[in-house]
Amino acid sequence: MENLILYCENYLFCIVIISILLIRLKYDIEKQYSKTLYTRILLSCLLCFTSNILAKICELPPISDNYLFLFYLFKMLFFIFLSETILSMFFYSENIRKPNNNLKARRIFLYSIPFFITIVIAIFSTATHSLFYFDNGYNRGPAYILYLSILGVYLLHLVFNLIKQAHQEVNPSRKQKIIQLVIFPCVCGITFFLSIFFKNIPIISIGMTLNLLLIHLSVLYESITIDPLTGLNNRQHLLDYINDKIHNPIENIYIAMIDADNFKYINDNFGHIEGDLVLKQIADALKKSCHHFKRRPYIARYGGDEFIIIIDGSYDDITRLMIAIRENIQKLNKAESKYKVNISIGISRCNDENETIATLIHQADQNLYKEKVLHKQFLKQ
Repeated sequence: MENLILYCENYLFCIVIISILLIRLKYDIEKQYSKTLYTRILLSCLLCFTSNILAKICELPPISDNYLFLFYLFKMLFFIFLSETILSMFFYSENIRKPNNNLKARRIFLYSIPFFITIVIAIFSTATHSLFYFDNGYNRGPAYILYLSILGVYLLHLVFNLIKQAHQEVNPSRKQKIIQLVIFPCVCGITFFLSIFFKNIPIISIGMTLNLLLIHLSVLYESITIDPLTGLNNRQHLLDYINDKIHNPIENIYIAMIDADNFKYINDNFGHIEGDLVLKQIADALKKSCHHFKRRPYIARYGGDEFIIIIDGSYDDITRLMIAIRENIQKLNKAESKYKVNISIGISRCNDENETIATLIHQADQNLYKEKVLHKQFLKQ
C-alpha cells in the first residue's frame, strides 16, 4: 500500500506541474504553431499520467469484473496517450528544426505510421494481453519491448536530425535552442530503457515532466532574450553581454553600430510589413557576414532599425567584417527592387575595463552619425 501511495503521489506531482504549464500557456497571447504543438504535448502527457493513476487505483483489491474492465481501459489509454505525446514531440521538434518547412499531408502520414502501429498494439492488447495484462496486478506482455522500440524510432530520428541541424545552423541562438531540444529524446530513451527493469518506479513520468519543464524554461528564456522579429539577441541581452565583455576581456573588443538608411522612407511609402521584411533581410545579411569567423561575433537588435555587432579580435578582423557586411547588404538590392537597402556603420573600441556601456555605445553612435552625414552629402552631389 505504501508503494502504491508513493507511486500515485509521484504521478500527481507530475500532473500538477504539467497543469501549471498548461495554465501558463493558456494566457499566452502568441498563437504560434510551435506553441500549439507544445500545448498538445502537455495535454497528451496529462491524460497519459491521469490514465495510469486511475489504472493503478483499479488494481486495489477486491477486484471485480467492473474494476478489471476499467483497469484494461485506463491502461490502454495510458499507452495510447504516451504514443501521442512522443508523436507530438516529434512534430514539435521538426517545426523548431525547420520552422519554414511545412510538412505535406503524405509526409505527415508516413511519419505517423509507427504511431498507428502502437495504437493497434495497445487496443488489441485488451484482448490478446500482448502489451499488458492483469495477474495479481499489472504485468507487461511480450510486446512491451516492441512498443518501446517503435517509439524509440521517433527518438532516434529526432536525435540524428537535431544534431545534424545544430551542426549546420549559423545562428548561435537557434543553434543553442536546437541543442537543448536534443535533451528530450535522449532523456525519454533513457527512461524507456530503465522502465524495462524497474516496473514499479514511475521513471517515465519523472523523465517526461522534467523534459517538458526544461522546454518551457527554454521558451521562456528565449522570449526574454530574443527579438521576435529578427531572431537576434534583444537589447537587454545585449547590455548584459557588453557588461560581461568589458569586465572579462579576451582580446580587443570592437562594437559596430549599424543603422538602415532611409528606413522611414520605406515604412512611409511601402508600409510597415515591408519595413519589417527589410529588417529581417538586414538581420540575415549580418548573420551571414559573421558566419565565417572562427570566434563568432555577437549580433543583436538594439532597437528600431539599429543593430549592434560585438567582435573580439584585431583591427583586421573588424575590417573584414565591415567589408563582408557591406557586400551582403548590396546583394539585397536587385535590379527590380522598388527601393535600395543601404546602411551606415559606426565603430567604437573598448580600451580598458573602466569603460562603461553607455560610453562605448555613444562613441559608436557618434561615428555612425558622421557616416550618415557623409552619405547624405554624397547623395546631394
